[in-house]
Amino acid sequence: MFQTVRHWFQGERGRRVARLFLFEFTVVVAGVLTAQALANWVGSRTEARAVSEENERVRYEIGRARQNARIWLAAAPCLEDRLNDIIRKAPLEGQLDAAELNAPRFLGFIVEGLSPDINRAFRDRYGVITVDNYAAISSASNAIVDVYREMRRDWDRFALLDPALGPPSPADRATVRDVAVQVRSQLRRLRSQAEITEESADRLGIAPLTSDAEYGFASPVKSCDEIWRTGQIWRE
Repeated sequence: MFQTVRHWFQGERGRRVARLFLFEFTVVVAGVLTAQALANWVGSRTEARAVSEENERVRYEIGRARQNARIWLAAAPCLEDRLNDIIRKAPLEGQLDAAELNAPRFLGFIVEGLSPDINRAFRDRYGVITVDNYAAISSASNAIVDVYREMRRDWDRFALLDPALGPPSPADRATVRDVAVQVRSQLRRLRSQAEITEESADRLGIAPLTSDAEYGFASPVKSCDEIWRTGQIWRE
């Protein structure tokens, strides 16, 4: 049987069939390889576009976060001065009025971390140092928001000394003094995160973004008086 098949392929008809088979096989393989290469190219282009869009998104958010950091760096000394006044005056009779106890409005902007789906491709294109700086700013921006929320919640306890709520007791005065010390510590921690944001954004060459249609205009105050007059830590 083997001899018969071999003789058939050695004949003219067999050689034509073999050539046709080899041609069709080559066409099929070439088609599969071409389709695979095209799919890889399309996938690569899609991934590259996703990486570029993610980079634009992160750099925009870092610009906003850097501006927010500058606002906090300008406001922090004013807030610490106010807290020092409260720490000194809380134990004393009649030294504080309600206006000195009110917390101003705080401001935060969170930089979302890189999407895990493209983290490897992002590192391949932009490098580990860039990604590490992005991560540092993302972490710092989240810390700023978390800390100022703690500050805002604790600052409300200064109302224990509000004359409108009745005469404060010695325990109230002691509580306010202790809380003010704690809030001052929180403020210093927040300021260190703002410094990390400013330094990392500077290394990345990302300028502060002062305004856009979605978030409006916000810039650092020029003096402490602006904070207590407007009731917020930024100027519009």
